[in-house]
Amino acid sequence: MARLSDGRWPLRLRSFRFRLVFFSALTIMVTIAIFGMVVFTLFTSLEINRIDRTLSVCLEEVISFRQKAGRFPIQVWEGRSRGVVLQVYDQDMSLLFHLPPGLSAPMIPGDLLEAASGRKHPFTFDPAKSRYLPRLWWVLPWNYLSHRNLWRTCTTVALLGEKEVFLVSMVPMVWLLESRQLLFWMIVIAGIAGMIVSLAVGRLLAARAIRPLKDINRALSEVSISNMSIDPTPLGTDREIDEIVNHINTMLKKLDMSMKNLQQFTSDASHELRTPLAVMRGAVDVALLRERDPAYYIGKLQELMYNIDDMQNLVGALLELARLDDFKGLDSREPVDLLLTAEDAIANMEAITQRRGQTIEKDLHPAPTQGRDAMVLRLAYNLLENASKHSPPGSKIGVSTYIDQERDHAVMEIRDDGPGLDPEEINQCFDRFWRADFSRTTPGFGLGLPLVKRIAQIHSAFIEVESSKGGGSLFRVNFPLDSEALKDYDFE
Repeated sequence: MARLSDGRWPLRLRSFRFRLVFFSALTIMVTIAIFGMVVFTLFTSLEINRIDRTLSVCLEEVISFRQKAGRFPIQVWEGRSRGVVLQVYDQDMSLLFHLPPGLSAPMIPGDLLEAASGRKHPFTFDPAKSRYLPRLWWVLPWNYLSHRNLWRTCTTVALLGEKEVFLVSMVPMVWLLESRQLLFWMIVIAGIAGMIVSLAVGRLLAARAIRPLKDINRALSEVSISNMSIDPTPLGTDREIDEIVNHINTMLKKLDMSMKNLQQFTSDASHELRTPLAVMRGAVDVALLRERDPAYYIGKLQELMYNIDDMQNLVGALLELARLDDFKGLDSREPVDLLLTAEDAIANMEAITQRRGQTIEKDLHPAPTQGRDAMVLRLAYNLLENASKHSPPGSKIGVSTYIDQERDHAVMEIRDDGPGLDPEEINQCFDRFWRADFSRTTPGFGLGLPLVKRIAQIHSAFIEVESSKGGGSLFRVNFPLDSEALKDYDFE
């Protein structure tokens, strides 16, 4: 059944249940038709071969009797019991006699008899049309009509005295035609019955087969924001259906998580943006209460500019975090040496640390890994910025890179002399917009460490934090080691 030009099924075949029943019944019908044609052809071929052997044996017996007795077996014609008629024609194609005398058979025209004398195999003679039928005629199933007067014929040449005569053995095909007709109708009836049964059974089986799909459809219609899963219990125990349900539940779980993240993102963003907007609105309202000198307005505009910069930085951080959230993984990776990345991050932070009177102590060794250099640089810069922000002026910040051979890790460590974190704060420090109590007076939005965590996840890295109240903090990022790159290093 061909589809429409737009690729869709015809209207009736758009039903999955109808297609299932229709094509099942069609398959059974085609199978019965092919099987019936094979049986029909095989039966006809076997019967014709049996008749041909009978005709050939009769001619051989006649010739053998003639050679031994010097005459034809007119009185003792054994072919009578087999329904075989023997005809003898002289050279001018006139009938001399036939056996048995009481059984009539059609005479073969002279031109056909002369043409048949050169045939090596028996043939089928149609007296009504005075012609021979091709062997393919028997293969066609619709050539079964029993009223046709057809004869199977075998010819040979023998000597009668000193002259040649044509011996013809013939047998009527009535029995074969009737058998073929009966077999044909049996196949047709079996095909119709098979189609009816297959339609009935197929309809029942299709109903059972699509029942789980209806249950899934019904369960999906009940999915909502508050119910982001479907129950596999009433759907049966079919493995394929259970797999579909599990995949749907996994998809719904991811969708639910994405929606919760979106809600959290919207809530956090609106909360963080509400404060600077309120401050800006208050400053504008105060400025508009009465007329003031230009210096006052310039100060308020600078204050608004500062708040606008904060909002831009916040929006930029939110967009960067949202972009990283969309990352499923790195399609391509490039060699990254944590030593070089740490040096670049230190160079970018140098002006800030010098302004704060802080010193960066470096203990950098080659630490090759694979990933995106720009992302790893962002990770290192955020950790350095976090360490500088929470360390007092004049303090020291330590940066180390090395290889952990035992665990096959390329490691980056950043230490600070800040107030430190307790165990509960360590668990919360990577949450978005979370800020420790001591850091609420410092600029920031609580998005630096969440960015670090997400970049580490994208690079299949993990973060370890060692900290105690009043003892500073150590952030250790463990990247997968690029063992192949180690071959290019000379550690001597």
